[in-house]
Amino acid sequence: YQRRVRGKRGNIVQTYPGVEYDYQPNRLEINEGDYLHIQWTGADSNPANNAGQGRARTDRNNMVLLREITYPKEGASEDQAYGCFACNYPEIMMGSTNFLELSKDDLMALAYHTGEQYFGDMEELDDAGTHFDLGLRKMEKAGIWRYMCTRNNNFTNRSQKGEIRVISKEEAAQA
Repeated sequence: YQRRVRGKRGNIVQTYPGVEYDYQPNRLEINEGDYLHIQWTGADSNPANNAGQGRARTDRNNMVLLREITYPKEGASEDQAYGCFACNYPEIMMGSTNFLELSKDDLMALAYHTGEQYFGDMEELDDAGTHFDLGLRKMEKAGIWRYMCTRNNNFTNRSQKGEIRVISKEEAAQA
């Protein structure tokens, strides 16, 4: 299975006939024990006046677990997911966020990139490299994880979020 990013910098009119940033696929179902490849590319050559966060003309992405709901709404369904789509803030990384059972090094790489980064302004990933490849990771634990890109999220209509659902071996055998 593969998790990647599609779209480009700009609002819906500026990106037409393309799309604004989005994880592809938005919601991914994968079986426990299968492998997931997380990668994406960016660019430094978008049209100069397209709307977006970060340095002009640049595309950057990351992937961090969404924060849990702060004030649960009475009657809302509780699906045992990590992260809440209604939250626009990332989970605080303290030791482990339990994101896909990945290592702390993997979590830091998903959040800030590694390798091809220029070690400058990372607040909006401006100096992160344009390409990211985490490689293959085995999905060891069943669960639902919801995540976001901290750069491509301006609390209005621009919200790059996704979900990975790892199906347990028992549940997969019943299907």
